[in-house]
Amino acid sequence: MDLCKNCGNKLIIKSTKQTPEQLKKHYYYKAYYFCTNCKKLYHDEKFKVINNQTSLPSFLDAATTPKNYDVEIWTDGACIHNGTPRAHAAWAYVSGKTGQAGLVDGLQTNNRAEAFAIYYALVWAAEKDFRTVKLHTDSQISIHGVNKHPSKVLKNRDIFELIANVISGYNLKVDYIKVKGHAGDPNNERVDKLAND
Repeated sequence: MDLCKNCGNKLIIKSTKQTPEQLKKHYYYKAYYFCTNCKKLYHDEKFKVINNQTSLPSFLDAATTPKNYDVEIWTDGACIHNGTPRAHAAWAYVSGKTGQAGLVDGLQTNNRAEAFAIYYALVWAAEKDFRTVKLHTDSQISIHGVNKHPSKVLKNRDIFELIANVISGYNLKVDYIKVKGHAGDPNNERVDKLAND
């Protein structure tokens, strides 16, 4: 695969960031083709790695991937009329019997709501003196954002800077778990309802 199917531009090869969560999956891609013109990416089977590991690779510091967490949190964002001038967005998080939701300030989008949910969840965890956090979200965009340095985030950088500041300021260790939305996870359904309500 040399040319972009969308615009015909020559593709380049980019390496993926191999996170601890990615390396635990049955398979992952170590690289992908990328079009610098239209920003489209393509997976290719030649970059696919079947993961037969039963434990984490030795280069991963166990302290950064805690097995026992102080708290587990589920987050979600919601937005009606997303992408229109009439948009209204809200964020929410739940943990145990605790749940909180709020309206998004400023630009009203679903992605901002998802990111704010993570921010407010981590603020709550930090204020409760939780230091190791397992955070569940159905937002792949947010997971990409939190796994980058905020300066590398193109959209909603202001929120990802807030998230990074909370993590560094309170020395939090956070594992982000991608959950499938509306797939029967009780806490994901619960936080989705709270955000939409």
